Amino acid sequence: MKIKKGSRVSFHYELRDEEGNLIDSTFDSDPVIYIQGEGEIIPGLEEFMEGEEPGFEAKLTLPPEKAYGPVNDDLIVYAGPDNFDDNVEIEVGSTVETEDPDGNTVTFRIIEIDEDKVFLDGNHPLAGQTLNYKVEVLEVH
Repeated sequence: MKIKKGSRVSFHYELRDEEGNLIDSTFDSDPVIYIQGEGEIIPGLEEFMEGEEPGFEAKLTLPPEKAYGPVNDDLIVYAGPDNFDDNVEIEVGSTVETEDPDGNTVTFRIIEIDEDKVFLDGNHPLAGQTLNYKVEVLEVH
């Protein structure tokens, strides 16, 4: 059976950055299961696997626009240290959650701290990056 809109697909993937550093892999764990056409995986990967069958194996390179998007500078903001709850650890690399005006949870990474500002990045950590995937389709239903 070929992958088409509404198909339930299980697959393994390996993800590497432009320099070839391993970011993530499912080959030694459970596969990813998703429904084709529902936007459950990144757009470029979903497009790439459309029409393929179990046993399909390939490598592909996705530009940011087909992966996690370009970096959106509007999602880089700052706040004063007094804007954080006392139980929040303010250090570069840690994440904090807040709600947007619609009540949705938004996650920010702390990217810089100076004397009176904490700089936060709401972009996906892989935004702006070209990504290299190796995929293997296991099942299509």
